[in-house]
Amino acid sequence: MHFRAAPLIVLIAATSACGAGSGPVTTDAPTPFSASSTSTPKGFTAAECPGAIGGKRVVLRLDVPKEFEPEATGPSDQTPGGQCTWRTSEDRFFSVRVGEKESLADMNDELKEFEDSGGDDDVKDVTYDAPTDTFGDLEGERLSWWSYSDGTPFDCVQVQANGIRVFWQNPDDIDQRLDDLDAVLDSIELIRS
Repeated sequence: MHFRAAPLIVLIAATSACGAGSGPVTTDAPTPFSASSTSTPKGFTAAECPGAIGGKRVVLRLDVPKEFEPEATGPSDQTPGGQCTWRTSEDRFFSVRVGEKESLADMNDELKEFEDSGGDDDVKDVTYDAPTDTFGDLEGERLSWWSYSDGTPFDCVQVQANGIRVFWQNPDDIDQRLDDLDAVLDSIELIRS
């Protein structure tokens, strides 16, 4: 089931580097911060996402809904700062990335170009908000949209602040459960070791 999200992820990777840099300043060297909430909600489990910033180890802590299974964790050639991903059997997906340099405003501009294009890779309901509350009492950016990719419609949300990006993707025929996303966001904290 991993193949369905791949075209959308490719679109995200391709679009995140586009644009004139009109959004908030971002950084690939996030500073440590505490979570907004310190208790793990019922139906969630505590998780860690290792990363590296300037060659120094960091740990992103967060709460993950129990039905999500981990897919990948840690730094790689594609995500040198670090990225962790989780997925459910119904193709719900989310990831966190440490060391994101591009603003979501750039991605918003690119998505707007595809809005209402029809057919595969169609994008609708693109909404960008900044500054807005994100996680750890930080202000940042939020971008949401609907996408039709490889024959599957998805609802998508990305939230970013302090060089950390959260991506939440949901097939549009099942409940998006934005309350779960809010609980994840409230639990995120970055610890430098």
